[in-house]
Amino acid sequence: MPRYLSHITQVLLLVISLELGRAQNDPTKFNGGSVLAMAGSNSVAIAVDTRFGLGFQTVHSLGDSDEGNPRIIHLPNSNTLMAWTGLYGDGLSFSEELNMIMGRQFRNEQILSFPNTKRRITGPKSIAMLMSHLLYQRRNAPYYVEPVVVGLESVPIDEVRIDGAAGELRIEDSSSCLQSIIDIARRGQHLLTTTEDGASSQPARVINRKRVQRPFLCTTDMLGAQSTSSSFVASGVASRSLYGTAEALWRPDLSGEELVEVCGRAFLSALERDCLSGYGVVIYLIEGTGDGDARIVEYVLDCR
Repeated sequence: MPRYLSHITQVLLLVISLELGRAQNDPTKFNGGSVLAMAGSNSVAIAVDTRFGLGFQTVHSLGDSDEGNPRIIHLPNSNTLMAWTGLYGDGLSFSEELNMIMGRQFRNEQILSFPNTKRRITGPKSIAMLMSHLLYQRRNAPYYVEPVVVGLESVPIDEVRIDGAAGELRIEDSSSCLQSIIDIARRGQHLLTTTEDGASSQPARVINRKRVQRPFLCTTDMLGAQSTSSSFVASGVASRSLYGTAEALWRPDLSGEELVEVCGRAFLSALERDCLSGYGVVIYLIEGTGDGDARIVEYVLDCR
């Protein structure tokens, strides 16, 4: 073997040993585990593995317990799911503290509210802010966890009508490309349009405002710094592989069943490239029902 090949082999072995040692000594990767969340048209899916280990040694599969996987919890008074990766004991303490704060807030609202008052659902954006505050509050003695919050956020949108010679046009979206039209309608101004007869000014006005449910994905580090996305987020020891497979498979405006299939394929493909995750996958689908509420469906996948 030429001398330069032996040098290259030694350098590669040194880099691999350093990476494995860093992963084993990192508290957030000591117990393993990975999380992947994806957004659909009116739904959001989150996948969690069930492996519990001590470094490179697999101790237990969390999916075998009767209480379910403790790495994911359904927060009270909300249609929001929170999953976490990191040090197992810190994750349990963080989940219990967040559950206690949410439960106390729910009890206070029940005591102070009037009879026959509609129950107010806590949105995932509010829970993400509370979670960031809780993590940053313990910055001197932090929880070694990286949580992921997913849910359906209720947002208002405007229905705009543009009157013209050929009839009327209704717009029921408040996305960034149509935001200028909605701003014009709110001010009561006219919209300049171009037809076959030339340019003309048409009145645009807001005729209705309603609330719809949009997917919300957020992940934070152990100090509470948020990272949101409209497509997918990942956390855990296999996050690099998860971002690669999710980028290759995710498509916008996926339905509920398609979202579960794509999320499962991306998650399983990434777990085949990581030895600290796997041994079972659980996927939770949060799908809007149209009346401001949501339903949560659980899917269990088998893997190595």
